[in-house]
Amino acid sequence: MGIKDANPSITWGGLLSTTVMNYLDSGMLRDQVHKRSAFWNWMTSGQRIKKLSGGERIKVPVMYEGSGNFKRYSGNEVLDPSGYDGQTTAFFDFKQAATTVVISGLEKRSNQGESRIRDLAKDRMFQAEATLADNLATDAYSNGTANGSKQITGLEAMVADTVTSGTYADINFGENDKWRNNVISGVGNAAANLLPNLRTLYNDCTEIAGVEGEPDAIFTTQTMAETLEALIVPAIRYTPGGEGDLSIKPRFRAADIYFESKCPSGKLYVLNSNHIFIFVHRDAYFSMGPDGMQSPVNQDSFLAPILFQGNMGCNLRSSLGKLTGLT
Repeated sequence: MGIKDANPSITWGGLLSTTVMNYLDSGMLRDQVHKRSAFWNWMTSGQRIKKLSGGERIKVPVMYEGSGNFKRYSGNEVLDPSGYDGQTTAFFDFKQAATTVVISGLEKRSNQGESRIRDLAKDRMFQAEATLADNLATDAYSNGTANGSKQITGLEAMVADTVTSGTYADINFGENDKWRNNVISGVGNAAANLLPNLRTLYNDCTEIAGVEGEPDAIFTTQTMAETLEALIVPAIRYTPGGEGDLSIKPRFRAADIYFESKCPSGKLYVLNSNHIFIFVHRDAYFSMGPDGMQSPVNQDSFLAPILFQGNMGCNLRSSLGKLTGLT
């Protein structure tokens, strides 16, 4: 018995669209995509996702120094009425990405009945989840130039190797040293040089004007994360828990340590969650296209794109840093 025979008000395509839409609306796909990537999971664990409702570009106010109109005074002295001159705006382009849920006509005809259709839809959503997670994790560490600069402007652009010249978010950091991230290059042997250079970098990212808090995340490769943990653990004093459990998760000061295969080799990022964000359009944040599942006239299949529109950005580059040349 087909779907129409069981319930005349339900079509095969309609049930498929509803199943996919319900899965997306529940946030399950979004959550699973985030959990598959250490960086995306960290970014979504706080208030780092900013949902936008429109605009041609993403605009982020940037304050890179104080107003300069502070004055100590006595009695009726005239105060300094000058305005703020240490502010500007960073502009980020919306970047778009999609993966398409595809179900062939053969699969359609082989899967009749509501339960089988729902199971088929869920299988396709798991495939979409893996595709989105893998590619967005790649983009998170990118410089945004792949595919004709259609890629997310990731950490390699935000936390650049070279800080004496270049442009990020339409601000020339060669001319504006307040809009430069921190970088220590050519670190070399990690066992000997990682810890002292990380101390310096961490301090450089902390003792700056306008910073909120201190770095709270370190991202690197598995090899470097294990090296760093091996250097940190001997200096940690700990006592057994209630059941004598000595397991710990090492941190460097206030920063948790994460590793990910997508992180470029030989590099380590020091990040501050108060100053780095992912901006998404609320209508294209792992959302299905407005027309739902469609059957093209020239294909024996049902298709539905799952859309992402957004970008990464920050408002204080000097709170971010990286080590390069780690071996």
